[in-house]
Amino acid sequence: MNIDFIGIGAQRTGTSWVYACLYEHPDICAPVKEIHFFSRPRYAEGLAWYEAHFKRCGEGKKKGEFSTSYLYDEHTPARIHQSYPETKIVAILRNPIARAYSQYGNDIKAGTIPETCSFEEHYRTDKSVLEQGRYAEQLKRYEALFPHTHMLVLIHEDARKDPQAYIQSIYRFLEVDDTFVPSMLYDTINNTRVPKYIGVERGMHVCAEFLRKSGFDRLVHGVRRLGIPNVVRAINTKKEKKDAHPYDRAPLIAYFKDDVAELSRMLKRDLTREWGMMDI
Repeated sequence: MNIDFIGIGAQRTGTSWVYACLYEHPDICAPVKEIHFFSRPRYAEGLAWYEAHFKRCGEGKKKGEFSTSYLYDEHTPARIHQSYPETKIVAILRNPIARAYSQYGNDIKAGTIPETCSFEEHYRTDKSVLEQGRYAEQLKRYEALFPHTHMLVLIHEDARKDPQAYIQSIYRFLEVDDTFVPSMLYDTINNTRVPKYIGVERGMHVCAEFLRKSGFDRLVHGVRRLGIPNVVRAINTKKEKKDAHPYDRAPLIAYFKDDVAELSRMLKRDLTREWGMMDI
């Protein structure tokens, strides 16, 4: 089986929204968002297990998935290339400080860390919080294996400025009709927030994942389009004051500055200035 595209992350860069817009396209088949096959123990299951997720895709449709662990995991690029050397790679990047803070908020939402844990304490304890934002060194692992024409690197902040142009660039890259306008184009998905009851959040996630893996991905997407999950989450979100969790940016700028400078060179775009990495 040929897998036409694989989204590699990064985590907390708007991939859920991108996936929803890809899922709606009539020429694309992406039945499961995060399979995490190439980066986790499931890899031992073999390609037959992985490709079974796409067996119900219609003839002629572009098949693919988005797993946010693929960019960070050092073994994934070689595994993907060995299995699907012609697949197209889609990477989405975001200001690494904002991405790290969003991961912190998401870990609170998931119940992985207590609400009392500070951002600084979290990134000092969990090295992945900052390391996942070292995009230049991670992208180089893919550039060493895949041709430039098979890689699309996007910046999350551009989606906020012009979501339609952003999605159209992905459609063109995948060689599908770029005039299609998904109903989820202006929706907000998977925002960072602190839930009142973590059990409700977990239950919604477990239920959605079970339905997707059981072949009811259309039902999950339909419920999302109706806005039902957003209503439940709005009710289950604590109201916080702005800057309720302040933190010192200086050590984070120092940590990311060189990698962002290298990324700017790679993408021929001054992300050092755009992301505010100029001064400490």
